[in-house]
Amino acid sequence: MRYSQLKAFDAVARAGSFSRAAQMLGVTQPAVSLQVAALERAYRTDLIQRNGQSLGLTSEGEGLFALTRQMFILEAEIEDFLESAETLQRGHLRFGADGPHLALDLVAQYRKLYPRVTLELVLGNATETWAALLQSAVDIAILANPPEDVRVGYVPVAQQDMMVLVPRGHAFAKRGDVGLKDLADQKVIFREHGSNTQRTLERRLKKAGLELHPILVVGSREAMIEAVSRKIGIGFIFERETNGDPRSVAVPLRELRGSNKNTLVYLKPRRRRRTVQALIDIAKPSATT
Repeated sequence: MRYSQLKAFDAVARAGSFSRAAQMLGVTQPAVSLQVAALERAYRTDLIQRNGQSLGLTSEGEGLFALTRQMFILEAEIEDFLESAETLQRGHLRFGADGPHLALDLVAQYRKLYPRVTLELVLGNATETWAALLQSAVDIAILANPPEDVRVGYVPVAQQDMMVLVPRGHAFAKRGDVGLKDLADQKVIFREHGSNTQRTLERRLKKAGLELHPILVVGSREAMIEAVSRKIGIGFIFERETNGDPRSVAVPLRELRGSNKNTLVYLKPRRRRRTVQALIDIAKPSATT
C-alpha cells in the first residue's frame, strides 16, 4: 500500500469519476486508474464497481473510503497546524533573562508582531540563566557578558554603563561620575556571587589591584535597591536597571562605562525554530557591537 494509491482512491471516491479525480490531483486519468488498480491488485479486492460510464464503491470500497476520509482530513489539519506555526499564528517561546528590563523591551516588540505566540519569561541571575540555556530549559536567553561556547550563537543587543547607586543626599549624588578609588572608604553592598553585576565589578577591581569589603551581600537587584534606599550602604547597578526610586541616585562608575554587553544567546540548532528566529530578527536592528 502506497500513499499515492490511497490518495488516488480517495479522490475517485469523492469525485465519482476517474477523470474528475485526475483533475483534482493534477495528474492524467490513466495515472489515477493505474494507482487504484494497483491498490486493488495488491490486496486482491475490488474497491470500485465500474458499470460503463458510471462507477460506485463496493462494500470494501465504502469501508476504505470512510478511513481515507479520516486520514486526509487529519492530514489537512496537520498541514494547517504546521503552516500556522511557521507563520507564527501559534507557538510557544521560553525566554530566559538575567534581568527584566531589556528582556521586557523585546517581549513587548514580539507580542506586538506575534500576539498568538505564548511567551514565557524565565528570570534568574547570570549563572542560572546560562545553565538553563545549555540544559535547554529555555529556548533563547538575553545575558550580560555571556561566556564563549562553540555550541552557542550570539547576537549583541546593547551596552550599558555600571552605575554606583547611592542614597539621595549622598556626597556622590551630584557628581558626574565616580572612580573605583573613591569607593575605598564607603560602606558597599555586594550582589550574590552568581550575579553578572558582581562578577563584572570583581574583575575590574582585581585588574585595578583594589579590594572592597562589603557590609552586606544581597541575593537580588531589588533587595540591593531597597538596602541603598534605606541608607544601609551604596550598591552597584547597570544603567537600564534603575527603577526611578526617588530615594536613590545612580552615578556612572568611571572605569566601568560600557562594561555590560547584553547579548541574545541560543543553542545553534534552536535557530531553526521559527519562534526563536523571530526574536533574533527583532533584536538585530537595535544591536550594537
